[in-house]
Amino acid sequence: MSQIKPKITGPKSSKGCLNLQLGLAFLAQLFGGQRGAAEDHLDYGYEYYKEDGNRMTIQTHSGYFEQLLTDSLTVKGEFTYDGVSGSTPTGMLNPNTGQPKFTHLQDIRRATSIELDWTHGINTLTPGFAYSLESDYQSIGISLNNSLLFNEKNTTLQFGVSENIDSVRVEQPNNLTGKTMILWNDKNSTEAFIGVSQLLGPNTIFNADFTLGNDSGFLSDPYRQVGIVPSNPNPPPPPGFPTPISAFPEYRPSHRNKQVLFSSLIHHFDSLNASVEGSYRFYHDSYDVFANTVSLTWHQWVGKHVIVEPMVRFYEQSAASFYGYGQTGPIHLTRYGTFASSDYASFDYRLSEFYSVDAGLLATVMINDHVHFVAGYHRYELHGLDGSTPTSMYPKANIYTVGFSILW
Repeated sequence: MSQIKPKITGPKSSKGCLNLQLGLAFLAQLFGGQRGAAEDHLDYGYEYYKEDGNRMTIQTHSGYFEQLLTDSLTVKGEFTYDGVSGSTPTGMLNPNTGQPKFTHLQDIRRATSIELDWTHGINTLTPGFAYSLESDYQSIGISLNNSLLFNEKNTTLQFGVSENIDSVRVEQPNNLTGKTMILWNDKNSTEAFIGVSQLLGPNTIFNADFTLGNDSGFLSDPYRQVGIVPSNPNPPPPPGFPTPISAFPEYRPSHRNKQVLFSSLIHHFDSLNASVEGSYRFYHDSYDVFANTVSLTWHQWVGKHVIVEPMVRFYEQSAASFYGYGQTGPIHLTRYGTFASSDYASFDYRLSEFYSVDAGLLATVMINDHVHFVAGYHRYELHGLDGSTPTSMYPKANIYTVGFSILW
């Protein structure tokens, strides 16, 4: 059962790379899959994420280590370096072709995190710290988790909290001066979590946890725009001419509450020398987004040195209450000389009604007790369900991963 950790992958969402989180989840299997939790090790992973149509390309290098310092103290650390380049939809459509407009992005992110596991009796206390930096996003995160073993070590209770203090860089044109202003806006995220892991039998483990979260501050995406049909155009169009659709920065609520319920079941089949892992995740937030995720992974030993792990994940969500095209609303002038709608509005496809399918295969080769190699492939596809968002908004991507572990 996973702990709450400071979020070092958050900045990528500001660039519309929702897929990266799924890719990193796949990459994370390099760091922990088939080893004892107390083994000291050093891991390296490389991921290549490529969207169809030459859209976004993300190359990620990740390192992870775990070292036992004393019988009761373990240090764990992670470093991530990734480069992002390509195009992402702005949310607006080309009036001549009806196809989405794209903006080009290019950036580098450096992120690091460190945790300490301190075991005292039945308790394991884990404080953590994370830092992430890129040209338009900075994130500082802290977390504190505790786990308790009881019921003859058949039951584990975990709970924790985390806080992220972020800054988002926004470029805003000033219509009064004709110049572009650079603004840094605050964004904070707080989460609290409680969960249980229960051994149901010699071969079966059940996990369940519940998370409450709150995001506040600047929650809009600085790369997204909305097309508003003004209800108070000034000056009004001549008779017989339609009111033009104007592009404005998207405008999301400054608070977002969320609730997440997760459960999983793992069962080992002795006769097959394999195990199956199934999970379900329910998500809801104050944007009126409801989401469900179901995943299934099969872990199969092939001989004594190879593990093959096929998996499939299905995700679906409803649209945010303020998502949609062709909205009408009053337009006002802000104190910075920029125009905005007085109503919340976003054309970010990630807030639309859609489903996604993620399927892949991971293979681990154990050269010996000290060296493991991992390679994998995933196919990720997103499909809209609202009938109005252009299908070309939704990305499809291939994800390749390779890596190795050194254990001692």
